[in-house]
Amino acid sequence: MQETIEGRYQLDELLGRGGFGEVWRAKDSRVGRWVAVKIGYPETPEETRRFEREASLAGNLTHPNIATIHDFGRTERGGRDAVFLVMELLQGRSLAEALEGGVPPLADALEWAGRIADALGAAHDAGIVHRDVKPANVMVTESGVVKVLDFGIAKSQGTPGTELTATGMIIGSFPYMAPERWTGGANGVPVDGRADLYALGCVLTELLTGRRPFPAREMHELLAQHLTTAPPAPGSLREGLPGALDALVLDLLAKDPRERPATAGEVSRRLAELARGPADAPAPVPVPAAPAASSWPPPPSYSPTVHTAAGDPVRSMLERRLRQLLEDAPTDLVPRLDMLVADVSEELGAHDALAVRTAYHRAMAVRGHSPIDLERILPRMVRVLGLEHPDTITARAAYVGEAAAYGSGDGRRHEAELREVIEQAVRVLGADDPVTLSARYHLAGALQRGDAARDGRWGSDTPAQAHAERTWLAPLLPDLERRLPAGSPVLVDVRRRLAHDAWLLGDFAAAAPLYLRLYPDLGGLSERGDPETAYRVLRSVGEAGEPGRALGHLKALLHRLHLTVGNTHWLTHEVTETRDACRRALREERLSELGGGLSRLFGR
Repeated sequence: MQETIEGRYQLDELLGRGGFGEVWRAKDSRVGRWVAVKIGYPETPEETRRFEREASLAGNLTHPNIATIHDFGRTERGGRDAVFLVMELLQGRSLAEALEGGVPPLADALEWAGRIADALGAAHDAGIVHRDVKPANVMVTESGVVKVLDFGIAKSQGTPGTELTATGMIIGSFPYMAPERWTGGANGVPVDGRADLYALGCVLTELLTGRRPFPAREMHELLAQHLTTAPPAPGSLREGLPGALDALVLDLLAKDPRERPATAGEVSRRLAELARGPADAPAPVPVPAAPAASSWPPPPSYSPTVHTAAGDPVRSMLERRLRQLLEDAPTDLVPRLDMLVADVSEELGAHDALAVRTAYHRAMAVRGHSPIDLERILPRMVRVLGLEHPDTITARAAYVGEAAAYGSGDGRRHEAELREVIEQAVRVLGADDPVTLSARYHLAGALQRGDAARDGRWGSDTPAQAHAERTWLAPLLPDLERRLPAGSPVLVDVRRRLAHDAWLLGDFAAAAPLYLRLYPDLGGLSERGDPETAYRVLRSVGEAGEPGRALGHLKALLHRLHLTVGNTHWLTHEVTETRDACRRALREERLSELGGGLSRLFGR
């Protein structure tokens, strides 16, 4: 029996264990979503306050690059006092895990750092300093979205006396700690958001070079290096990095916080310029921070070439080529998109919005046999177009949705991200948009599959599964029928699943109309279709009140089974029983009609 926290959170699978306690995947039975539950066993009031701080500070932050906190509480577990924190369930890998595989591509490093800066900017605007920015506290989800985690030692800016624990120990991760944090804010140097930017400089150095800026292992050596040693420029450790990137990293790692960038927004803009610009671009001139209200979603950005103007004839011609290819859908669509991707990248730059959109359409065209192309383009779409761009939403819905419904492993691990995509799709595209509806369909597949179909198959085998699937799919069917074409694979599949569910539950009145939409030619089905399917359809029609319509086709099916070589004894028996039942029902109908006629006759 599954353990339940506070009568609400059903613990399903242990995801990790460390000094802080445990992290579980759990089902929130109240709202029906999968979450991560972090359970700690505090030994001191200070440790309890750490959990409470994370809940109260991060719980008030809403940003696409910050992990969402849902709930917090205290409980008893195994005779021990415990605290728990409920947050969104994320699937992906931390930057620490990514670095184990080697130095990431430059574009990924700039993208990840930019999104960390966006998250820190939101926290700083809310008056919160994270104080523990490090690779292990940043996750990249399976569709490329960056999430900053663990506000457990965060503090409100201006709050005094919280740099040290009650025993005088510095709290935080030493390899990423700003000089003013080592000194506890002594000598009048404030500990504010610029301490997080210093930590971001350490993380960015590691992403660019595979090394931390200060390599010491002992605490006293790290203290000396962070306080007095000049950090190396990344370009001195890795060839080919632009000078402007060296300048940004060294600015972030300045010993005096007054010499660092003033805001996280400034860092994000400089990283965006580096991502869009040529490798030898000069360091950009810092500009004042934009108002927080306009910082998200970021506007589409364009490569700084001679063809950036919206009315430029080269851009217009390339846009027209893409539009015509998508409208005409020629048989050689993929090779022509390949050529267009190359042309747009050469003329406008690989990180231009049109180049990214063209590569996206090419990835969508081949995803049936090469899904990795969509996986590769997604981070660039997030970086260049933004999370709220319709193409980005469509790409994420396709990639995450298909992984959730058809991929290997537990489909429910994608639930949180898929719900996030659905929320964005509803907001940007509308609740009735086919992308939104398809994402809802994939979510139903993820919830139905769970961890019981690790081969990628999902479907009902028992009445209990059929009931659960109907709960998720039945409300979706009217929307699909209203918005999708009759031959849509999604619509056809939902009808097929719901018909099968109704059959398993013995609800023939619901199964019959669904089956008839799927198989309108009953004659062809009984004579040439799959025999078992034909039996289910015809029995449903007969049981639903049309025995006469089913009877003639049942006779044809039975004749066909008698002529079929193979073991069809059980099916022949079932069809015979159904034929006889339809004969009885039809005879009763006729007797009833005759009785009614006589009654009316003698009643006169």
